[in-house]
Amino acid sequence: MKKVSIDTWIQLLGMLSVVAGLVFVGLEMQQTQRIALANQQQARTELITDMMLVDMELVGDFGASGQIATDWESMNPQQKSLRETRQRYLWQVLENNFFQNEMGLLTPELWEQVERYNNARWSECHLRHTYNRAVRYAPFTEYLETLPDPCR
Repeated sequence: MKKVSIDTWIQLLGMLSVVAGLVFVGLEMQQTQRIALANQQQARTELITDMMLVDMELVGDFGASGQIATDWESMNPQQKSLRETRQRYLWQVLENNFFQNEMGLLTPELWEQVERYNNARWSECHLRHTYNRAVRYAPFTEYLETLPDPCR
């Protein structure tokens, strides 16, 4: 059996170090890309929700339309319109939360809180028409369809 020289072992160790360094750099780049994607999604959500808030301010008193205690049947058309806009706003925020969770940027505890809120919004049958599947992030729609559905 032939002995391997110390130079060969040093070269092997050097090559393994280079490979390990490249793997580490690759993982860092992947994480950076995920954070960049999440930031882009967050910026889009902020833009869309800002536009929705302007619409709500133009139409009327947002606070009165957003009270849970106000029964849908007793609302006037303006209040219903504002509540529908608020629901679209909430769908946008919840979709963003879902995306952030997919990117691994939410803690499990925070995601549990978001899931409870998702269930509450999905259970508002009289506002379900405000959820437009055609323009929503498909994985979020698929997730919502796995939730208990009291509207059926």
